[in-house]
Amino acid sequence: MTPKSLTDTILSLKQHTAQIIETSNQSIDDVISNDIREMALNDLLEIEHTIEHIEHIQASLNTAINALDTDNKYLLKDALFSAMHTINHQSTVRSFDKYESAPSLAG
Repeated sequence: MTPKSLTDTILSLKQHTAQIIETSNQSIDDVISNDIREMALNDLLEIEHTIEHIEHIQASLNTAINALDTDNKYLLKDALFSAMHTINHQSTVRSFDKYESAPSLAG
C-alpha cells in the first residue's frame, strides 16, 4: 500500500462520503436513508473544513520558507504564528507537565 499525503487522504474521504450520500439517496428506507445522508453531509462538511485549515497551514509555511530565503524575521515569525494558531485552534494543546515530571524523559 502506497502512503498518501494528508491532502490525498482527505480528498479520498471526501469522495467516499459523496458516494455514501449518493447511495443513501437511492435507498428504499427513507428514515435510514435520511439519517445516513445527514451523517454523510456532516462528515463532508468536516472534511471540507479540515481541507481549508490544511491549505491555510500550507500557505503559512510557504510564506515562512520565503521569509527564510529573504532573511525576513518579522514575516517568518508572523507566518509561523499563523500556522501554529490554525493548528492549535483545531486541537488541544497538550501540557508538557507530564513530560517534565517523567524521570525517563529528564535531561
